Amino acid sequence: MRARLIAIASIVILNLPSPRAAAPSATAWTNGLWFDGQGFRRVDVYSIDDRLTLKRPATIDRTVDLAGGHVTGAFGEAHTHQVTSGDADASIRTYLRQGIFYVMSQANTPQARERLGSRVNVPSSLDLAFAGGGFTAPGGHPTALVNRNIRQGAMTPEDLHGGFLNSVASIEDVDRAWTRVRAQRPDFIKIILAYSEDRAAGLPRPADSDRHGLDPTLVPHIVELAHEDQLRVSAHVESAYDFDVAAKAGVDIFAHLPGFWPDQARIASKGLAIYQIGDESAKLAGRHRARVVTTIYETLKTVRERKEYADVRAPLLNVLRHNLETLARHGATIAIGSDQFRTTSVAEALEIHKAGLLAPAALLRALSVDAAATIFPKRAPFGLAEGAPADFLVLDGDPLADFTAIERIRIRVKAGRELPFDGAGADALHR
Repeated sequence: MRARLIAIASIVILNLPSPRAAAPSATAWTNGLWFDGQGFRRVDVYSIDDRLTLKRPATIDRTVDLAGGHVTGAFGEAHTHQVTSGDADASIRTYLRQGIFYVMSQANTPQARERLGSRVNVPSSLDLAFAGGGFTAPGGHPTALVNRNIRQGAMTPEDLHGGFLNSVASIEDVDRAWTRVRAQRPDFIKIILAYSEDRAAGLPRPADSDRHGLDPTLVPHIVELAHEDQLRVSAHVESAYDFDVAAKAGVDIFAHLPGFWPDQARIASKGLAIYQIGDESAKLAGRHRARVVTTIYETLKTVRERKEYADVRAPLLNVLRHNLETLARHGATIAIGSDQFRTTSVAEALEIHKAGLLAPAALLRALSVDAAATIFPKRAPFGLAEGAPADFLVLDGDPLADFTAIERIRIRVKAGRELPFDGAGADALHR
């Protein structure tokens, strides 16, 4: 009898209906003015779970009235060393408060991903792309930074050779380092070029400075290895010559705009032309669909505020404007990134606007959809597009009329849900 009851119970269990997956949640975002890359237009947009659609779903679970707010894709920070160093939680709060949901760590230790864990890359926090150990020359940039951190206990000697940095002087060095770098599971590879024209001319490297980088003849090999492993390469460049070396090698991202760190001695001896990108280099960057990150916040503030730069202020701005215009004309994409420890890409964009280097629509696109696609190209498209991530900001004001409206965020939406933000806590990064 007992066996028969067990058999009957088994049949009942086997025939129970299986649990249904939760139905997708559909939200109508109404009465908003959405940025389409050129301007704002009034359109009702919908999200199904964490994706946007311009097609009205059959069933709407909730409706959110945006009350005429100006809506833009979430902002990106395409060059930072925050989050992976210092007070990560404070940095995350600052980025989210400023509407920056996508962040690119352009250098970090191999342990950074595990250390941060679920504090990033989850719907309630920012999304972070990690670099692999950077490739530089022995003693090259940023060796001085690493040595300082070793003295302070923030890094170890291993970070000079296979951790934060891979110091290489030959093809054999690169090949030996590559197995180690690959095992770190980076999202992209960082390489360092700094005034590589000096290497090409056979000039001695500075004995009292780390302002030099890779032997430029190694760059094509590193790019080839990375692309074989489906990894992008981001190149630190300082001069137009560096840019040309990286463009010819086919790098995917230029981590800086040449001239971001003007060297007064070099300017005095060679002129500002050392930072002016040529048409052929720009064409190569455009042909490779490369992304160029700005990182000129500090330069713009320095030349505006410090008297010793008065003579080069206008000419340097003209070089930076030339570079941005030339790159855009040849199809390279500009993305906003700051490379600052005490500020963010929002301050970078405001400084570029103040200097009049980019039109408001181009600047907003560089801060939002183009920065996001630089950091996470496989997730594109971003912004107002079918299937884009439901990550957006509602601003009080039109940033095309008053660009400072990017600071006046009324609603932050990530993965289709408003981020609760009570304003508690002070910003960790200051402009």
